[in-house]
Amino acid sequence: MGGTGTWKDERVVRPVAASTLRSVVAADFRSSSFWRRLTLIGVVCWLAYEWGPGNETVTPWMIANIIHHNSGLTVIPVTAAVGFVFTAVQQMASGFTALAGFSLFHRSARAAMTRLRRSIDGAPRAWDDLGRGARCALVFGLGTTAVALIQITLTGEVGVRRHASVIRRSAVLCGALVAVVAATVATLAYVGRRIEPLAGPTEVVLRLLGNPLLWIGLIVAGMTVNALRRRTRPTVVLAGSGD
Repeated sequence: MGGTGTWKDERVVRPVAASTLRSVVAADFRSSSFWRRLTLIGVVCWLAYEWGPGNETVTPWMIANIIHHNSGLTVIPVTAAVGFVFTAVQQMASGFTALAGFSLFHRSARAAMTRLRRSIDGAPRAWDDLGRGARCALVFGLGTTAVALIQITLTGEVGVRRHASVIRRSAVLCGALVAVVAATVATLAYVGRRIEPLAGPTEVVLRLLGNPLLWIGLIVAGMTVNALRRRTRPTVVLAGSGD
């Protein structure tokens, strides 16, 4: 959705007894055309990745592998550069997909916003109203999908072009944060490899962190914890029906 506009329907989200985010998304899916369904599937996949354990497992695994297979001082800038590019591109993709999807599916956006409100401290605020620390915490913790969702629901203005600048800035910020973390870890590994008593343990830790089975196990554990948490949460539904 390249244009801009506003939501014509201003129904609010309030707790009632019938439905969940999953069922709202399912209803939107059933009532949509093929191409709109593809957009919705993309949004759901990115939400699961960024709000679930995916983002916290794939990136660390990648960084650990880069460090494990590179030695010398160059490991620091190489790890930082790969971390920045990978994260920034990923966040661009997820943010623009979310902008397109939430602009099309108002019910799913409002239901997702209700869930997001339970994941952050305080009331959500638009990107330009946040301080530097709050911006870092939001995009590093929940990604550009959350940024896109907040921008659309708080302003009521839809369209990819309308919020493209915010997504680009937040994606670059997230990439920079990951680059700093990656460079710090690579520096510690570089130093550890050159201190004889620490060289062996450093390689063991890098091999462990570079093992995909570790991260697959963490993903499964995270998904299990999230499923258990959802069972204890009150159900939320969007009042009314239709976009």
